[in-house]
Amino acid sequence: MARKTKEDSQKTRDAILDGAERVFLAKGIANATMAEIADAAGVSRGAVYGHYDNKLQVCQAMIDRAFALDALRFPAQRGSACDTLLAAGCYYLAQFLEPGSPQRVSQILYLKCEQIEENRSVLRRREMADRLTMHYTRRQLRRAIAQGELPATLDVGLSAEYLVYLFTGLYELLENGPATLPRCERILRGALEGLPHAASLRAPIPHGGGSTTTPGSA
Repeated sequence: MARKTKEDSQKTRDAILDGAERVFLAKGIANATMAEIADAAGVSRGAVYGHYDNKLQVCQAMIDRAFALDALRFPAQRGSACDTLLAAGCYYLAQFLEPGSPQRVSQILYLKCEQIEENRSVLRRREMADRLTMHYTRRQLRRAIAQGELPATLDVGLSAEYLVYLFTGLYELLENGPATLPRCERILRGALEGLPHAASLRAPIPHGGGSTTTPGSA
């Protein structure tokens, strides 16, 4: 029997991960089985177990692959921090409508990953992604303050939460179809343009009128 090449093994892994995406989307992670993943991939169960010990290992590999593909296309940082945030937001809004592995894995993570102990390792990956998104937003807001795009009195932590949760809500609008994408982009642009004027997003002044903590440290 001819030995499998690295290319053959990679094709098998890709087929398994493609099959896993379809199964997890249809049934959720908790209800999926390795046999169903094998059937969807068009390979034997032995081939699946030859690469992964269980379905959670398959799920982790599936997430890693999607995040790697995502990183290859993510927009580069721009001179303006606010423009960088807008470009990043528009990228993910468009990605939600673009069929492909990153889109499917995002839907699995946020819609098909049940809040049960069995899924704890996958839920931690989702929580990590959420923390990275919040960290990225805070970093760009601090850069915008340093560049004079936003006022030094801005509450960075609160403003980051405002932008991230507003952005998450736009996914619901996008479920109405691609025609809503320009509206979502306008809403996001409006939120960023409104930051310099939003008094409710200023860092609180401590009693006594003393100097407040640097907003960028929030």
